[in-house]
Amino acid sequence: MLELLLFQYKENFGEDFPLAEFEGRQEYEVINILYDCIMNNVRYDPNRKVENRIMDAPGMNK
Repeated sequence: MLELLLFQYKENFGEDFPLAEFEGRQEYEVINILYDCIMNNVRYDPNRKVENRIMDAPGMNK
């Protein structure tokens, strides 16, 4: 799932997602940030609150 979202982000914005900034964070957090960027058609901004989440993202507690 992460790889697909990274690909979609690059397709949408013409640049790679700054994945290195998320070293040490849970995969589901990165997935939700990517998903939110893609759904709202906005580049990543560390000051923006995530509005859209994938509730069954890998590693997420259910």
